[in-house]
Amino acid sequence: ELCVQKETVKEFFFTKGPGAVCDLTSLYFQESTMTRCSHQQSPYQLLFGEPHIFEDLLGLKIRISPDAFFQINTSGAEMLYQTVGELSGVNSNTILLDICCGTGVIGLSLAQYTSQVLGIELVEQAVEDARWTAAFNGITNCEFHTGRAEKILPQLLKSKEDGQLIVAVVNPARAGLHHRVIQAIRNCRAIRTLVFVSCKPQGETTRNVVELCCPPNSAKKLLGEPFVLRQAVPVDLFPHTPHCELVLLFTR
Repeated sequence: ELCVQKETVKEFFFTKGPGAVCDLTSLYFQESTMTRCSHQQSPYQLLFGEPHIFEDLLGLKIRISPDAFFQINTSGAEMLYQTVGELSGVNSNTILLDICCGTGVIGLSLAQYTSQVLGIELVEQAVEDARWTAAFNGITNCEFHTGRAEKILPQLLKSKEDGQLIVAVVNPARAGLHHRVIQAIRNCRAIRTLVFVSCKPQGETTRNVVELCCPPNSAKKLLGEPFVLRQAVPVDLFPHTPHCELVLLFTR
């Protein structure tokens, strides 16, 4: 039955069907009993076309796998990432820490202005894309780590706290940042600047902001100096909808 469905979908989009007008680059199929699952849980099967999509963004050629996050509005994404770069104030003496980095575009686009980029991302395919993009574009000062930010970040910060300043950029999903990620950022004295990109400023993001800016709280293990929210810049990535991305600049 699955084989029949795969052939039906393929025919609709690529051979005889009306879906051919879509001019698809790639067609993948995924078997799942859930609304959504990852490539690890149920591998994507390429039915037709190329295994990856490629985008040109901020002078870089970006590779995108089916499981990797990438902003759907490329021109808007360029404006968003340029805004992040301007607010971050990175220079050749800083390390850029890109948390929830997806395909690594923020870090890769700013790599030439900073001494090193460290990216952390849960989705393995996205990290593979980021490494490919770095190699293809000749970028050599980027490291990308796969796993949960709350597990990787504390160890990564321990190994890097040698007096060099760290600028952190976070671009989490709608669920916001894990409390342990907030703890690690608060308790790392080397992080003086934080740029927070949010697609849903209310809810969990509000809790994250409160924990970043509240006085030290030993019960919550928020021991470092609090951040101060300095600037908020909305970027309209989704025209004709009530949604926008919000870029928040924190310093301490």
